[in-house]
Amino acid sequence: MVFMLAVLRQIIVTAFVVILGVGALVAVKPEAGRALLSSDLPLPGVARDAIVWIAPEAGEPAKDLAQGPGPGRRGSGKIAAVVSPVVLEESQSDMRALASAEAVRSVVVHPDSTSGLIEEVLVSSGDVVEAGAPLVRLEQASESVAVDRARLALAAAEDKLTRYEQLVRRNAVTNVEVTDVTRERDAALLDLRAAEIALRKREVKAPIAGRVGIVTVEKGTMVDASTTIATIDDRSELKLVFYMPERFLSDISIGTPVRATSIARPDAVNEGKIVAIDSRVDEESRTVRTEARIDNEDDRLRPGMSFAVTVALEGKDYLATDPLAVVWERTGPFVWKVAGGKAEKAPVRIVQRDVDRVLVVSDALQPDDLVVVEGIQAMRPGADIEIESTAPPAAPSEPSGPLAARDVEGDSAEAKPTDAARSSTSLPVIGEAAAGERAAQPSPANRSGS
Repeated sequence: MVFMLAVLRQIIVTAFVVILGVGALVAVKPEAGRALLSSDLPLPGVARDAIVWIAPEAGEPAKDLAQGPGPGRRGSGKIAAVVSPVVLEESQSDMRALASAEAVRSVVVHPDSTSGLIEEVLVSSGDVVEAGAPLVRLEQASESVAVDRARLALAAAEDKLTRYEQLVRRNAVTNVEVTDVTRERDAALLDLRAAEIALRKREVKAPIAGRVGIVTVEKGTMVDASTTIATIDDRSELKLVFYMPERFLSDISIGTPVRATSIARPDAVNEGKIVAIDSRVDEESRTVRTEARIDNEDDRLRPGMSFAVTVALEGKDYLATDPLAVVWERTGPFVWKVAGGKAEKAPVRIVQRDVDRVLVVSDALQPDDLVVVEGIQAMRPGADIEIESTAPPAAPSEPSGPLAARDVEGDSAEAKPTDAARSSTSLPVIGEAAAGERAAQPSPANRSGS
């Protein structure tokens, strides 16, 4: 019983403090009392009389209170407002992804099924080589001897065949014996070819033209078929690998232009195009491996670098309004539309949000409709509106740089990131249409998370 009395006492004290606080606020700011009186709160008559007694101005909505700058109520009872026209604009939608660069051709060079000591290293790290250029030479004394022995055996077999061909003309030997000697000559010829191949394998050559990576072997190093002699990269072009969300498959095809910006060199934009799209969608990430190619003739870029890849997509026409006009309530966003001099609620669905404009879809709006951008706090459905001024229509803002992103919804584009190995960071998406938005999903390889 004592506990219940203590709780009741605490509730009464708290309510008293709240009432005093509200009264003090109304006394200092009559507009707060006016807002309470004009709201839909179920205030008892005693509370309304108390508000009017504390701040008589709160009970005079018709009085001209707009003494300072900005919109407000006028003496005529109309609400002054600044409006802006709704215009029709094209969405600016990009598909963005984080890609990893690879050389257009890259080879790791190993000895061809042979082992031995390196006799001479013929290249240095960073050298540019042509296809077929020797890289290292292994000790080849035994192979040279084998070639000489095979040549002697071939010469002996050819001399024997010559004698037998002379003897068969004198009927001293049979044709069968000549055939056997011919086969001996052919076998000796094959032995010579095999010995020459083994000798050539003692010299490891570059399979492609390109630039040699760091050479880690030296003269006297024992190598076998598993030893890496060098890496050779043809980086006259770079291949950018990223993962595209499956919803872009109908928008992007082979040959689609791309813009790629190196994370290490954000001041330079590299133009390229899509060269390959995988035939299957990854079931885990719902993305498709995609490859683009960019030029690197000046050799400023390196394989392994990360790039922000942007693919410009065809935009669609949407209604554009000033961001200040959008108001949120429990059921979603809406704008105050001025129709026939009165305020009307126009529900909207946000498609794309920029700094200077918002693209929306709405059945209650048409191009050239006027929406309220200032004086929104005083708006009520059906209220009479006095247009104080008309602001210019919303205009698209330019991206701030090569990595500038746009928040996209609905049919617009979104970009998501994957890691440097596979693809693109996701950009924020706003509004109720954000589910499954256009962004490069994390790749199945890294899952690090357009």
